[in-house]
Amino acid sequence: MTKNFELKGEWFLPSNKTKRISGSLIYDIDKGITLKLHGNFNDFPNLSDKSDNQYDIILGLTSKSEEITLYNIFLSFSEGIRLVQNQEVGTPSSEYIVNYIFRGAHFNTQEDIKFDQLVTEISDLEEWVGISGFIKDFDFIKKIEMQKNHEFKLDYKLPSTINFPLSENLDGQFNFVMIPSSEAIHYQKQFLITQRTELILKYKEEKNIEDILNDLFIFQSFLILGLYEKSHPKSITFYNEKNKKNYGNDNIVKREVKLYFHISDQKIEKQKTFRDMLFSYGNIEDKFPELIQNWFKKYNKLESCFKLLIEQFYNEKRFSENTFLNLAQAAESFHAHTKDRPKMPKEEYTEMKNEILSKVDSKYHTWLKDQFNFGNHLNLQTRLEELLTFCSCDMIDKIIGNKNEFIKNVKNSRNYYTHYSLSLKKKAIKGSELFYLTQKLKIILVSAFLIELGFDKNILNQILEEKEHRFFHFLTKL
Repeated sequence: MTKNFELKGEWFLPSNKTKRISGSLIYDIDKGITLKLHGNFNDFPNLSDKSDNQYDIILGLTSKSEEITLYNIFLSFSEGIRLVQNQEVGTPSSEYIVNYIFRGAHFNTQEDIKFDQLVTEISDLEEWVGISGFIKDFDFIKKIEMQKNHEFKLDYKLPSTINFPLSENLDGQFNFVMIPSSEAIHYQKQFLITQRTELILKYKEEKNIEDILNDLFIFQSFLILGLYEKSHPKSITFYNEKNKKNYGNDNIVKREVKLYFHISDQKIEKQKTFRDMLFSYGNIEDKFPELIQNWFKKYNKLESCFKLLIEQFYNEKRFSENTFLNLAQAAESFHAHTKDRPKMPKEEYTEMKNEILSKVDSKYHTWLKDQFNFGNHLNLQTRLEELLTFCSCDMIDKIIGNKNEFIKNVKNSRNYYTHYSLSLKKKAIKGSELFYLTQKLKIILVSAFLIELGFDKNILNQILEEKEHRFFHFLTKL
């Protein structure tokens, strides 16, 4: 999904495969996916696929006989037929916006798009896993001697696959692929070995495309916590035990179906080291299977607040009051989903409520009952206090500074930027102070998610200390 391409061929609907329109499918990493046709599917009468110029499936056969399935398509432009007296009629063109391309197979319905295995490369996954097959087993003195003799030794062994369960029906795998340069026939003056790291998701039974992509996003979200930076898939390939191709001579293999979709604002690829990450696989290797399994188990419960957090990594170049509000909401939501409790026991609260209502004129009861509906819920201040206690370690305390001041600023600023009340305006912080407050909320939430997964606080504190200069120096200096 990192290179542009154009596929020319014929395009048709599953319900009418004989009516075909020639055209081009264009994948542009900046602009998205466009299908340009010399004709219009609306010209075909009585098609069940058509609904307000939206199509679930459009099939294609390229000029190189490659099967294509387009999924989730919208008509964006269509010319009408122009009649000119005493002239031939030209073919009007049309354009469609495409959300997904499946390259390598035809699927007639949305329900047919199912797989039991996904293979993907994700940006910075190789660096995060950090396992290389290149062997450096000779000492410094031997290396100097070899250099004097103009010798060079290269040893490489493909790393073993790393397996880890993700759920009852899903297993994960880090798979290492080595690609050697092609051998020269007569004379060789260079040799190149390239190693890639793949994430493989293996299902015990086939799953629909939405569920598989959701599982990929869940893993990618965990990776973002470690990278402390956005990430995206670079390639996605699907397989299904039931979807095979017969090449003859008993050569039957599972079809390889590649997925393409538009990723907005792709990150610029640059060489990354462990110093550029909050933590790497090496920091948590022993506990990784437990942590990633907990992440898959708890993600759905924490999804709403996590998406508010992850948005900050994708919009890090843009800051506004809404950035702060989203993280304040995420902090409140995280506490509500993991540590929620009433202010007082339910029985005591009900008894207090009934006693108050019995002593107050009935004409005030409607108003009072509205207040009682939320009166036993924890307020933002209490939730922040308990969240800071939950995350507390030497480095978090150092980053936060004065806890009471921090909580007061979050509470007052949240209330002002939510309601814009003039009485709160003086209490709210603005400009760079609001930016720094937001950055503090960001690391608190990342730490809270990690601790909730089972991350050891001592290890977390050590990691934060090691990465203080890289990520938090400007906050601790405050």
